[in-house]
Amino acid sequence: MYISVIIPIGHKEKNFELIEQLKKKFNNIEIIVVSSYQNSEAKVLEDKADHFLSIHNSTRAKAMNAGAEVATHDILWFLHLDSDLSLINEIDLENVDKEKINTFLLKFNDEKLKYNALGANIRTKFLGLPFGDQSFLINKKLFNFLGEFTEIIEKGEDHEFIWKAKQLGVKINIIDNYILTSGIKYNSHPVLQTFATLRDTVFQVFKFYKQQPKYVVCYFIKDPQSKKSKTRLREQIEDNFVNKLNENLIEILTDNINKLKNSKFTYQLTVSEKIHQNYGHKFSKITDGLYLTSQKDLGLSMKEVIEFNLRYFKKVVIVGSDIPLLTAEDIKNSLRASSAKNVFYPTLDGGFCLLATSDSNILNIIDKVNYGTDTVLTDLTKNVSKVLIENKFHQDIDVKDDLEKIYQSLKDKVYSLNTSLKKLYTLLYSNRKKFTE
Repeated sequence: MYISVIIPIGHKEKNFELIEQLKKKFNNIEIIVVSSYQNSEAKVLEDKADHFLSIHNSTRAKAMNAGAEVATHDILWFLHLDSDLSLINEIDLENVDKEKINTFLLKFNDEKLKYNALGANIRTKFLGLPFGDQSFLINKKLFNFLGEFTEIIEKGEDHEFIWKAKQLGVKINIIDNYILTSGIKYNSHPVLQTFATLRDTVFQVFKFYKQQPKYVVCYFIKDPQSKKSKTRLREQIEDNFVNKLNENLIEILTDNINKLKNSKFTYQLTVSEKIHQNYGHKFSKITDGLYLTSQKDLGLSMKEVIEFNLRYFKKVVIVGSDIPLLTAEDIKNSLRASSAKNVFYPTLDGGFCLLATSDSNILNIIDKVNYGTDTVLTDLTKNVSKVLIENKFHQDIDVKDDLEKIYQSLKDKVYSLNTSLKKLYTLLYSNRKKFTE
C-alpha cells in the first residue's frame, strides 16, 4: 500500500527522530514535512523528505491541509512529530479501511500516564472519538469530501474533523496496535492537565456537534480560465470574453452557495475533474467539501458522484455552473419534492440543469445517455420511475446563440436583478456585437 505521510512541524519543535524512523521501518511511503516558516532548524529535513513545505503563519490545520494537497498517494497518514512508531509495523498498515478514518490506540512513553492512555482508548473504542496524537489514516477522496481540517479553529482541529466525519456517517476503524506519544505536557501539573484535557474534550463535544445533513448539493465546475471550459463557445468567440463570462457565472453560483449555507440539513460539495483540481481545491473553500472525479465523460462523472454520495445522504442534487437564472430557491424546491425520486429541471435545448435523486436505479442508465443532444431529458426520464419534471425551462450556455437568449431574459427584468446578474447583463450588453453578428 502506498501512503503519503504528512507531518506538521511547529516553530519550536526540534526533535526530528520520527523522520528517520519512518525511513527505516516503512516502504512505499512519501514523507511530506510542513514546517512553520519560523523554524529554521527544520530546514535540515529538506533533503530527507520527499516534499518540504515552509508556511508563514502556520497552524497545525493549515500545515496538514497543505501537505494533503501535494500528496501523490491515495492514503494520507497524519502524524504528530512527537509520535513514536516503535510498536507499529508495516503489516499494520494493511488493515487500513479506505471507507473509514483509521487510527491507532494510544500509549504514553511515561508509565505514570497509563490511566490517561486508558481513558483515551476507551473514548476511541466506545465513542469513536480518536484525537490527532493517535494519528489518522484516511483515503484522500474521503478527506476532500469531509472538507479538510478547519483552519480558523485555534484548538481542537482534530476533534472537529472527527465530528464532521460522524455528522456524515463516516465510521472509525481502530487498527489494533499502539502508537506512542510524548507526555511532556503532563510533566509540570499532571492532575491539572488531565482535568484540562477532559474539560476541553467535553467543551468541544458541544462546540462541534451538528445534526446529520439529509441532502447534498453537488456543483460541477471547471477552471473558468481553462480552454477545457466552454469549448464550443470558445470556437465562436474570443477566449478573453469567455473567461470573463465564466468568472461571472461562478460569482452567480457563489451567491447561491452562500444563500444555502444556513440550511443545516444540506451539505454542499464542489465537484471537479482532476485536470481542474487546483481550481477545485480553491473553490471548495466556500463549500463543505470537494470531490475530484476521474471521469472525463459527463455521464460517468455523474454516476460516480451520485453513487458515492448516496452512501451518506438521502438525496443527491447535481447542479451545473452555467445556468445564470437558476436560484438557491430553485435548489431548495428540488429538495422539497419528497413524492418524486427523480426531479429534473429542464433546459430549452432538451437537457437538464438540475437533477435531484434519491433513486439508486438511476445509476443503471445515467451513463448510457448521449449527452449534448436534444433528447437527453427524454432518454433519461423514460427509463426511471417516480419522475417530476419542473414546469420551468432554464437556459444554459453552450454556444453564442444562447447568449442572446440570456441577454433578453435579463433585459426583461433588469431593474430587479441582484448585483451578480446585473454584472452579467452589463457584460452581455457591452459585448453584444460578438454574439449577434
